[in-house]
Amino acid sequence: MSASRKRKINTESEADRKKRKGYFSRQTNNSVANLEPNISGIFISCPKHKERNCVRECYDLFNEYVEKLYEVENSSDPPNEGSTEDVETAFLKELASMKKKHGEYMFSSIQTGTDCSVFLKTNPPVDPVQLVHYILTDINKTKQKKTRFTQRLTPITKTCFANIPAIVELAKEVLGPHFGCKGEVSPRKIAYSVMPRIRNNSKIERLELIDTIVGIVGKQHPVNLDNPELVIIVEVFKSICGISVVQDYYKLKKYNLETITVDETDANQETTKARNQKDEEVGIRNIRAGEQKKVGESQDEESIAGKDIEEDKEDPENKKFEGVNPIENEND
Repeated sequence: MSASRKRKINTESEADRKKRKGYFSRQTNNSVANLEPNISGIFISCPKHKERNCVRECYDLFNEYVEKLYEVENSSDPPNEGSTEDVETAFLKELASMKKKHGEYMFSSIQTGTDCSVFLKTNPPVDPVQLVHYILTDINKTKQKKTRFTQRLTPITKTCFANIPAIVELAKEVLGPHFGCKGEVSPRKIAYSVMPRIRNNSKIERLELIDTIVGIVGKQHPVNLDNPELVIIVEVFKSICGISVVQDYYKLKKYNLETITVDETDANQETTKARNQKDEEVGIRNIRAGEQKKVGESQDEESIAGKDIEEDKEDPENKKFEGVNPIENEND
């Protein structure tokens, strides 16, 4: 037997084998976090099979803007005179202490079990509505594309189970500070609209959900679907419902990162170019259709003329009088 076909002797110890097996083990389903009530976070839409890439770039994006957002907020606060370091330095130290090797404790990925959908849970002091609005406002100003796989960001203030009684309780809690839903009288009228989205759930009806939210807000605030000041997002996903109140929803292109980075001038130019190209294609098709119609008419005329000639040749009456002079017959 050749040396190449000899069996190799396994000299690996039992302890090494257990270590190697444990290193390549996968996470069990029990260790994976799922959507549940009483959490806050951000729903993120992405292309199919790009969920992991979307999570990675969102970690980087959120970490970048969290430092910017809270650095701006803390820089506006005066430092404590009795402390040797200002608030900004203390916050940055606290922020650095919260960081992991592959991310931060302030964000954690939650399994949705659905393609094209990702959920990042946020922990205090991060407010998902404030963070998403800050990110989109900055990107809308700079028009700088910072993501490749992230499409729409939908902040969720808090979640509950997807049933009408639980949704009513959560809506009163989330909408109260904005519309005075807890018996408080709002100082002014606020134009609003409701943006419901129901996915993988057949128990909640869309119209019932809208009527429930409108009833909680009250008649003192007008509904404006074209230019609302505030938009109430109600996201029903499987057995969980999330609610939030956002501003500048249509100004920020419905919180779509891909659309918001497109310059309006370039978009109008592209639209005009596409329209002109479509008109040219329609004109070319009309010209070709006219030419084909003329060719068809000429072919029909030729076929009719040929048919008449063939009928004259095949007519027996014409054959009967072939070679006979009608004048001679009359004389006879």
